[in-house]
Amino acid sequence: MTDLALNLAEAETLIQIETWGDIASVSARIEAMLKLPLPAPCRSTGDGDHRLMWWEPQTWLLRAPGEARQGLRTQLQAVLGEDGAETDLSGAFQRIRLEGGKVRDLLMIGAVFDAESSAFAPGCIAGTVLHHLPVRLDVVAEGLIDAYTPPSYAEALLHHWRIGAARLG
Repeated sequence: MTDLALNLAEAETLIQIETWGDIASVSARIEAMLKLPLPAPCRSTGDGDHRLMWWEPQTWLLRAPGEARQGLRTQLQAVLGEDGAETDLSGAFQRIRLEGGKVRDLLMIGAVFDAESSAFAPGCIAGTVLHHLPVRLDVVAEGLIDAYTPPSYAEALLHHWRIGAARLG
């Protein structure tokens, strides 16, 4: 058996945070509330229960435990005020956790980007297509990657990765 664990993650809170208006002020307020810096483009931060990922310009995705959803949304609405918006995307993405020493090898099967690049390191976010499916990859740590894809694609992507993992043997 290969050195890989591939699992669908439990349901969780995913909140999109968009900012506009007084960007510097709203960014400082968000960072103070979350106690996490807003990641730069193509970057992520956080550990444990909260992960904050750059998603697109002036937009981040916050992952947190499911029971934190309403409290976080209420706090974010107050912090954002007229300078942004929060949107619950908890049902919009399924997270697949890839773990093990051959994670990069697995991602190279059917990938359209270089998963072996040293620039694809912990704290990086990459958007790509794998096996014809849209995927965002968050490198949480060396040998630990969270893949986000629409729920309707998750089982198919996991199936392809399991076949790839068997090939890597």
